[in-house]
Amino acid sequence: MPMLPTGATGFWVGDWLWGLLLVTVSLVVHASGLALIGVGLAKSFGWLTEPTRPRREPFLLFPAVIGVTALLLAILHGLEASLWAAAYVWLGASPDFTHAVFFSLQMITTLGADVVFIDTRWKLMGPLEAMSGMLLFGLSTAFLLAVLQRAWPFALK
Repeated sequence: MPMLPTGATGFWVGDWLWGLLLVTVSLVVHASGLALIGVGLAKSFGWLTEPTRPRREPFLLFPAVIGVTALLLAILHGLEASLWAAAYVWLGASPDFTHAVFFSLQMITTLGADVVFIDTRWKLMGPLEAMSGMLLFGLSTAFLLAVLQRAWPFALK
């Protein structure tokens, strides 16, 4: 029977502690980012809800709102993957930020590592980052749906 890895702090205790801390921080950063994006969208496209708004081409406006939202969400996810990558480098799990961010993007999207890996000692953090990614992408999907539901009726007027 193969031996399971243990670190200086015990059986994956460090992985769990760091991983759960990063999951929590990622979710707080994401919720804050969604709030900022929501406020920005309301300020930028709030005129859509005005009854006397000028008539614009609805099929240009709707994709613009969705496109801007998607771009901002992609940037937010990239920042969160960078947060995990910085932790990997700081913990010594990855030799440099380039490798760490590549690994992190594979984990946060639940793709899984194929070429770049982190140190065996910290390998439990990969699945914890994948769990975090599922939560983050779920929130982003719900947010994008809320934006879609809000913008679509006004695009048809």
